[in-house]
Amino acid sequence: AAQRIAAAIQQQPTSAEERRLEASTAAPTLGRCQGVPQGLPIKGVRYVPHLVGEPYPHPQSAPLDYYSDVYANLHRRDLPLIGQYVAADTLGLRAWPTDTPAHERAQFFQEMRGAGVCKVIPTFHVSKYYADMLLDGSSQPSTDPSSAFAVAFQRFGATVKEELLGGVQMAAWTVDLSLDLHELLPLVGSDCGFSKVIEDKSFSMYMQLLHAIQGWVHPLGSNSSVAPALAVKPFLIPLDLSRVSWTEPFHQKKLDTFLRCMSTSRTAGGWSSLFAGDAAGTRWLFSFAEPLDQDTTYHFKDQLMNVSTAISKHSPSGIKAVVMVGTQALKRGTSNPINSVNLVEDMGITSKRYLDPYHDYKIVSQATSSLDGFMYDEWMDDWDRGTRGPFFLATDTIDKMLDKCDGGSRFTHDIDGCSRIVGNTGSVYPEFFGLVGASSQLMQHCIYPRFGFSLFGEGGAEISMTCAYMKPSTFWVLLALVLLAGVCLAQVMRLMLQWCFRDKPQAEKHKKKSGSDSSETQEAKVPQLGYITVRPQEIFLCGDHTLELQSTVLSSGHEAGWWLCQHATAQMSILEKQVKAEVSAIRALHLRRVHAPNKDVDNAAGSEEDASQEGQDSEAGVEEADLTKAMQVVHRRILEGFAAWCLYVSGTMFGAPRGCRLDFEALREMARQIEENQERPSDRLFVEALLLRVMESLGEQMLQCPERLSYLLFQIFQEAGGLLDLGPANFTIDMDKLHDGLVQMNIHTNPYTRQKMPSGKWEFGLNFDDINESGIQCRDSVAKTFREPASLMVVIDFVLSYRVAIMIKLYCFAVAGYIYLGSHQGDDITTTHNGSLWEPKWLRINFIQYIALMDAAVWACLECLLIVYVAWQRWPSLGYRSPGIPSLKWLVEHAFNVCFSAFGGLWVYHESSFKKKPWACAQSDAGICADPRLDNLWGTLQYALFYWACRIIIFLLMNAKRVPIFLYGTPDSKVRTESGRGWCANQWQNIRVNVAWLSMLGVCILIEVLLLLPTMKGLDWDTTCGLNLLGEVTGLPSTRGVCTDADLRLGFGCVSCISGIFAGWLVVVLGALVDIYFVFYLASAIVGGIMGQQRELNDLKNTSLPIDLREQQGREAKLFERTFGPGWQHIWRVMVQSLYSESLVSPKQAEHLAQAAGISLEADAPLTHREKKQKQIHLTRFPHLAAERLAFFFQSLKWIEKNQPSKGKHFEPATDALTGVHFDPGSIPSLTQIIPAYNEVVIPSVEFLRSGAEQEDARNSSPDDQPGLGDLTVPPQGDGVNTNLAFMISQFPDEWVFLAKRLHAEGWVQSAESQDLYHDFMKNRLSQENIVEIRFWAAMRMQSVAKTVIGALQCGRALASLPKVQEHYRQFPEKRVAEDHVEVILAHQTYGHIEGSEKNDEAVQLLLERYADDALYLVFDLKKGTSAELWAMAERFLSQRGGYGGRGFEQASVKCKWDKATRGLRVLEVLPRRFPLRLGQGDYKTQGKACNQLNGLRFASGHYVQALDCNMGTFIGEGFKVPYVLRMFM
Repeated sequence: AAQRIAAAIQQQPTSAEERRLEASTAAPTLGRCQGVPQGLPIKGVRYVPHLVGEPYPHPQSAPLDYYSDVYANLHRRDLPLIGQYVAADTLGLRAWPTDTPAHERAQFFQEMRGAGVCKVIPTFHVSKYYADMLLDGSSQPSTDPSSAFAVAFQRFGATVKEELLGGVQMAAWTVDLSLDLHELLPLVGSDCGFSKVIEDKSFSMYMQLLHAIQGWVHPLGSNSSVAPALAVKPFLIPLDLSRVSWTEPFHQKKLDTFLRCMSTSRTAGGWSSLFAGDAAGTRWLFSFAEPLDQDTTYHFKDQLMNVSTAISKHSPSGIKAVVMVGTQALKRGTSNPINSVNLVEDMGITSKRYLDPYHDYKIVSQATSSLDGFMYDEWMDDWDRGTRGPFFLATDTIDKMLDKCDGGSRFTHDIDGCSRIVGNTGSVYPEFFGLVGASSQLMQHCIYPRFGFSLFGEGGAEISMTCAYMKPSTFWVLLALVLLAGVCLAQVMRLMLQWCFRDKPQAEKHKKKSGSDSSETQEAKVPQLGYITVRPQEIFLCGDHTLELQSTVLSSGHEAGWWLCQHATAQMSILEKQVKAEVSAIRALHLRRVHAPNKDVDNAAGSEEDASQEGQDSEAGVEEADLTKAMQVVHRRILEGFAAWCLYVSGTMFGAPRGCRLDFEALREMARQIEENQERPSDRLFVEALLLRVMESLGEQMLQCPERLSYLLFQIFQEAGGLLDLGPANFTIDMDKLHDGLVQMNIHTNPYTRQKMPSGKWEFGLNFDDINESGIQCRDSVAKTFREPASLMVVIDFVLSYRVAIMIKLYCFAVAGYIYLGSHQGDDITTTHNGSLWEPKWLRINFIQYIALMDAAVWACLECLLIVYVAWQRWPSLGYRSPGIPSLKWLVEHAFNVCFSAFGGLWVYHESSFKKKPWACAQSDAGICADPRLDNLWGTLQYALFYWACRIIIFLLMNAKRVPIFLYGTPDSKVRTESGRGWCANQWQNIRVNVAWLSMLGVCILIEVLLLLPTMKGLDWDTTCGLNLLGEVTGLPSTRGVCTDADLRLGFGCVSCISGIFAGWLVVVLGALVDIYFVFYLASAIVGGIMGQQRELNDLKNTSLPIDLREQQGREAKLFERTFGPGWQHIWRVMVQSLYSESLVSPKQAEHLAQAAGISLEADAPLTHREKKQKQIHLTRFPHLAAERLAFFFQSLKWIEKNQPSKGKHFEPATDALTGVHFDPGSIPSLTQIIPAYNEVVIPSVEFLRSGAEQEDARNSSPDDQPGLGDLTVPPQGDGVNTNLAFMISQFPDEWVFLAKRLHAEGWVQSAESQDLYHDFMKNRLSQENIVEIRFWAAMRMQSVAKTVIGALQCGRALASLPKVQEHYRQFPEKRVAEDHVEVILAHQTYGHIEGSEKNDEAVQLLLERYADDALYLVFDLKKGTSAELWAMAERFLSQRGGYGGRGFEQASVKCKWDKATRGLRVLEVLPRRFPLRLGQGDYKTQGKACNQLNGLRFASGHYVQALDCNMGTFIGEGFKVPYVLRMFM
């Protein structure tokens, strides 16, 4: 279609002036309506000047005024064509508003008269009142004089007075509502009286409306007409005859009866009086729609002849009609035989399709004399017309009146989606009924006529595409600009006022308020104060220190003290446990130095320290020294973040940041007191560490804001006299300050909308980053510090954030372009004879210069945008100091870049030298093809090259980063050197990384030169379109094309050429930006493969390699012993027993695995002579999962052997191996594993395992058996064939057999057959113990919480199996083995809550009971909705602890474990909370999993934390490696 239009345009005169001259010579005399016959008959066009994509109006909506001055440019575009080329004398208009001044249409009528279109048929919007009746459910309209219907019609009659039509005559008038013949014809009988039409509700409502209109226009008796202008003009009653169904039996006869009954009065046995009395001038307005190939499917002339003959007999004088016809501009495809059945838009000039129906009309009119005019249905295509006729239909619902086309869109010209059947299988597409097609181009609205001859006159000429702008009203544009300027000025003033007064002291702000309203001050809440004395169990850490808690939220001092006591007690026990663990670690290090065989520098220092330790007077002295050192280490570890905050805040060069009134010397001194705490008493260190832990516990989600906590901690230290005072300290925690920010977040967390807060201000929603930054910025109260981008700002933020990466890729693309210009990969004129890389000429010389200009422009825009955007985004924080806030240095750097880019670009442009390359140089390099600039190449390029040199230097200086952005607390150079990461190692690593990136960018350049750029060979605006837009800049020679002439540049051909080439180059540029993505992953795969080969990772799970565990002979046995010590066979036995207990191997396979290492499966069982025979283990003979676990275990041992913990720290088997002779359990760092769970399956239920085989189990179902809840569904219960247990067995058949054999060997079941076990389970013939075993077997082979918990417990169970660890815990019989080293916390968010599941709660208890001997704890959220049993359990614990005075909290975090004595849960700690786990409202609540992890973190006692997600299983063999991994962090 685009090509046809472009061709049609090019055939027109070449200039706009020539086209205007031709139009003026062919035009008839305009502006004269004298001599034009008045009234009917007419030759007209239905005219609606709508826009492309403009929605089709709804019947119940108010009409748009298409004929006001808003559409004036479209009127000027269309009306001369209608008057001159169509030669129409009448326009049929759509309904216009009756409540707007009539003078708004005066210009339109003047344009009509000037175009020679002298008659008009206005339309009353009666469909609105029909639709109102449907909406109201009424069966008759309100017709009293004050009704909206009556008033609107009276106003309509007033708008068509002769003096308001500007000299245009009203030929007739009509309405926009037609009866629906498709529904009514079946109700027509043989005569009027035998028809059921009058019983139809739609017909009745329609007739009442029209009779009311008739009564107002032609009243009975002496009453005067309410619309005199209408009374003297014919009323055209619309009737859409294209709705007649030919499948209706006797449809022609029924139509004849229908027309006769409608034209017969009620007194004469008819249905209406519309054609009787004074309304004798009433006529029909018949609407026809011609399908494609109408001669075979419709026969318009025959249909018109039938109805014309019929109405001529319906009264003595005959009824007359005006005919409206729509014919579509479509044709059948001709490109291939398949397309011959498809329709496409006919872009050609075909007048015949429009002349044929008019010729048929004239033949019928002469034959019957009952036709009074002809109109074309549509002047221009309506893209949202769908399948509609020219009128709304009187149907029984609004949806049917709308008659929407579900398959189309108002922005697409629909062929396939929007059609209806007319006549005998004839399809019509009303969106193509226009005499002219419509399109939009570059903010213009264009039409392209489909006819070439005058339709109602003689002769004519082809008409080219005509376009017009929709110009808004000048008044409203100026008003909008004034308002916009006013808003901008107001915003600037508001920001300036905020800037000026934002530092005003709070006391001065509220001076008047406090003085004028003393009653509010008196009623202010008084802070309640509670305190505790810190009394740890370790006497050495006691020092008569006190902690206080004050709050205006708590009701009394006793309640404040109780809250403080609960949190302090919990955190004190955790802190003491960590100190004791550190004491054990220190003693283990002492022991290691004593027994280390290599006396290197570190060991020598350690020996001296050990000697000093041995010189102590008593054992108590040694313990006190260890405890002191341990407390110092733990104190530094806990307050390390606070010390980093002190150093950062005090590290500015320009004095204190605005709003920060802190003493920098005091900050530095506090940091020094933390780093150098050797001279400070241990009790003081303990209470300081405890203070921070209690603040973190009381602060709830504030734990995610360490900088805010540091600021509050500093204030508390300052109020207590600082850290230099070594006497008893009193630290006061202000709970209101501690929770400042959380209160606001709980009310409003949406950062994109403002909401009125309790303070009375309208504020954006806070998040944790705002709270954290408020601490960095030393704000007394939390405030919004950052504006989150939305809408367009997100795109700007993306571009600015990745501007460096984007520019690097564009630089690579520029290098590729420079190489491409001499690569011979494109057309000759572009890529040949442009010189070499170092001696460029022609296009390459131009390229270097204009790329410098483009770079300058891009950087100037980027830097200006960056400054403005950052100022907008960080406006709430300007003047403060925190990461990401622009400082003066930042502003100077980027302002300098703006100035350099702007002035550098102007300088290069001023000194530039561009030359066009002659066409002859495409094939030659001599004669005129010698570039004259080569004589002084340096003089030509020196300015651009100097600019590029400066750009490279500025780019590197501004963007080279030695540390990650905004990551503070990075270990200093001394620490890195001690860890083996000194300057040389870092530089060598940086060089390798840079070489890798340069290589990948080089590959990208190669791809762009050889692949991307050649795809646009010969395609550019100069040579393809003839648009010499940049003159000599590009260097390409001029050529003539569709865009050469200025008056054709807005034409379809030029627009298509420019946009097509632009789209192609856009794809190439985007490809150049993203090709690094593919190159990076390709390089990652290659380099990763090489690194994996070097690290021997390829065989990690290779089960084909044999395992040799023969003592003192086998390779794996030696590696095993070297890593785990002389007791490695004991560890091997534990691993095999674990595989056997998990049913991963059979009993016999377990025995063979143990015997391969020269041991028996049972520790005390002796080996027989036959069993002592050791063989290699061939893992291929074992089940796949067990074989993979063992293969991975042995292969990864090599990694532990090769990688040492740190520089100068060598692995010593005697002390470092888990079964070493001098191994000390204190050398194992403590670990806490946290598993968050919400509502996931813990252990599969019996019902779940037995279900799944029924057909309905395979279907999705509604949640909670509540159908109709949108699209929500729950997963199917099975596959509909097998039970869920049977499906799992099919996936793990060997392991099910092993389970049956294990249960039989242990005496749980009588039969060892796996099928018997399955059938017994399905028929409920197993004991409860066996059912539990099967449930756990299934849980380990599906996604379940139990799988994760059991996997996490493997680390503790591995340690608990070690002889040295067992010996250590014999000293503490009250403790579970290894609980001080490893603990697992299951943080279950919905346990015991109505949102949870009773089955999951039972499964959690079963899990806790089964592993009661392991360090497994349950932490759950106690809140509203939690079961009364759990509330009672928590309150009972609090009452027993003492000080509890009834429920003074609504939420709490509860830690408990399984009590084997009571066979139930036992509460260990209850931490009351003020806020729910998830803060906020609606869709902007804080993240659930993070909050749940935080809930468990409050109870963590390990020095290291591992957060595990659900569905993670672990082999116990990996648990033995965990101590080695944790030592790497030390």
